[in-house]
Amino acid sequence: MKKVIIFAILPLFIIGCTTKKIYVHDPLKNELLAYTQKFEDVNNKFLVVATYLNPIHQNILEDKQNEYFILSIYPKESIIDYRSFKVNNDSNATKIEVLADDDPLLKLTTFKMPWGKYLKVSAPQIDSDTLNLTFDRIIDISGTSRSLQVSLNFRKIAKSLYWNSK
Repeated sequence: MKKVIIFAILPLFIIGCTTKKIYVHDPLKNELLAYTQKFEDVNNKFLVVATYLNPIHQNILEDKQNEYFILSIYPKESIIDYRSFKVNNDSNATKIEVLADDDPLLKLTTFKMPWGKYLKVSAPQIDSDTLNLTFDRIIDISGTSRSLQVSLNFRKIAKSLYWNSK
């Protein structure tokens, strides 16, 4: 009886040990995380995850004279004041585009939020080591509206273990 149980368990043990997932290390995703920032307002259930695209995807971006950001905003129904977008306190020529859920630009980011909405923000190139992206979310509480300022700070050259000077 012991031998039957051992011979029944042994194949299960061998099969269980052979199906291992192979982890593929992707330094590009690690580098993108260095250029990703999060803003969260727990009280109002609001989340923004933004990625600065220029340092990593410079060869893919159509206009090299602009700074590009991809924003994921939750909840999708959030009211955003598109006129309030500023990069380093300058709103001149800042453009905002709402992206579809299947937009190819979303493949350039590391964070996917299928229940949110996506925005592409572009602004003229700024000669600064840091970029401060700000905008307002309109909050309607019992008939009165107020704004919540979102502020995200990015370094143009992030300190990273996987720096590649290409």
